[in-house]
Amino acid sequence: MSLQVFLYAQFRGIERFVSATSENSSFADRSLWVSMLTEVTPRTFLSERGLSPMLVGYTGGGAFLLLLPEPTAKEAGEFLSKLRDEVTSSTGGVLELHWTWTENLGSWQNVWKRLMEGIRAKRQTPLAHLGAAAFAASEPAAETVDRPWEGLAAKLAGEELPGRTTVTGPEGVQLTIPPRAPQELARTARGRKAWGMFRCDIDRAGARLQLADSTENFLFLATLFKGLVAGELQRIVELPAHAGRVSILYSGGDDFAVAGAWDALLSVAAEFHRVFTLFAVELPGGKELTEGASLSASLTIAETGETLAGLWSRNRIALETVKSSGGNALALFDRILEWPALKDAEGLKARVRKLREVYQCPAEVFEELEDFYGVRGAAGHLASPRARRREQSVDRPWRFHSRLRRLAGDRAGSEFERQWRAFLGDLIGRGQVQKQLRPAGKVALDWAQLEIGWRGQG
Repeated sequence: MSLQVFLYAQFRGIERFVSATSENSSFADRSLWVSMLTEVTPRTFLSERGLSPMLVGYTGGGAFLLLLPEPTAKEAGEFLSKLRDEVTSSTGGVLELHWTWTENLGSWQNVWKRLMEGIRAKRQTPLAHLGAAAFAASEPAAETVDRPWEGLAAKLAGEELPGRTTVTGPEGVQLTIPPRAPQELARTARGRKAWGMFRCDIDRAGARLQLADSTENFLFLATLFKGLVAGELQRIVELPAHAGRVSILYSGGDDFAVAGAWDALLSVAAEFHRVFTLFAVELPGGKELTEGASLSASLTIAETGETLAGLWSRNRIALETVKSSGGNALALFDRILEWPALKDAEGLKARVRKLREVYQCPAEVFEELEDFYGVRGAAGHLASPRARRREQSVDRPWRFHSRLRRLAGDRAGSEFERQWRAFLGDLIGRGQVQKQLRPAGKVALDWAQLEIGWRGQG
């Protein structure tokens, strides 16, 4: 009986490659092509050599893991070498493919450690396979370069079925077709006709996988993560409140991205976090795998005329900010909220709408609140007079309350007073000496502004 080996491969530069275009159709084609590389490549290799598809341990997130008989390791290297050269040529070196393998000997922690050390060495020496040729004079670039991703989405979906979102690709792989014109989804938004992007990532998923105490536990957990992201996301997108209003851009092993009407994205964010919270309780592998499981996410609204690739880049920066701040939070409307605060912001948004629509509070009330959340001067002598007055008002909360009440006008009735006190209490706290405006308040104001609007209405 021959020895078995684990082969781990990883594509690098996906973010740069996918966002290196200003056309929405090209973005969709590039995203789909990368998904095909990850999902189809290992299955194609096994199929061509008559090996069982069950040897695919894991695919997703730009990487895949195979369990192979040792004699086929050399063949796998030749197969991947050819693919690497094709990918490098077609993408101009932006997209890289690295792989490594190790014997199935010892505990899983040792096996995974050897794989990670091997892939790290390959990333740090990307030209090692060229040898002395890496220092030779470069040949003139070919006049025509094959770009296999061009027109891929239309080809797979079929021109007669432009609305399809999932198709069966090579080797029976289910692939998601990204939207070619996500701006059209803005027409389904309630309030302001705007679209946006929501990206979500399971925090420290890779580190949790390394804690698995066996190969079976690792593969089970990796498949579970992928099943949650792909399966539950598809279910959420197809809910009546989201159907036709949200489209999946991609779903990886532990992250995903969707585009759609801004209000539908907020609903998707809340629902996916609810499902993940229930899912995390049932994670296998013991307390060290389940404790502290969390999500980092970002939701950004597209500016007028912004392309999908441009919004992708802005959203990525927001997500990286969340992760560098500790994770387990959502970047929304230029603020970072812990997940429980999203529900608080929704409740406060409802109060804003009621004050505006039922009690006809003037727009100046909400514009004044927006000013308080604005950027202040770096020092007193650099700040405008209005900014200095705002600073003094926050330092004296009673003045802040008094000014807003005067702007609200004379309104009699205990119900209005009750709503007003509850609104201010939720916005800036109920203590008379509290100086910090709550981040959820800024989110609620922007949320309400998108729904009902008041700027320029007087």
